[in-house]
Amino acid sequence: MNDKQLGFSLLETLVALAILAIILSISVPVSHALLGKLAEEKILAQFQYDVLFLQNQSMVTNDYLRIKLDQNSYTLIGDSIDPIERKLPNGWRIDQRTLQSISFNENGTIRYAGTIQFSSPTNSYIVVFPIGKGRGYIEKQ
Repeated sequence: MNDKQLGFSLLETLVALAILAIILSISVPVSHALLGKLAEEKILAQFQYDVLFLQNQSMVTNDYLRIKLDQNSYTLIGDSIDPIERKLPNGWRIDQRTLQSISFNENGTIRYAGTIQFSSPTNSYIVVFPIGKGRGYIEKQ
């Protein structure tokens, strides 16, 4: 008869589960912070794509297209496009600063220079639209 042990003892199983629980508890906060950062990048990238779309459509159609800014959303408005509203996630806000809306002339140049501010729960971003330039740029505060 063979007296070798064929399985794990209860103590060995509990130690392995404790080690696994410690590893998982360390990795979850790192993943949560990473997901928040990726969400911020996605929201700002979508805003940049919308500004580029607006600029291109203004040059092609010669219509008065604009982005209307609200505290919790912004809307793409124009005669040649259906209104597109982009709602910001909870905790995000837009401070209009010096711009009520963003629009471009038929040459793709911004009509009114100014700044707006995006605030997330953890960071703040300034979007600057300089006069005589194309699109604006984003600076992290």
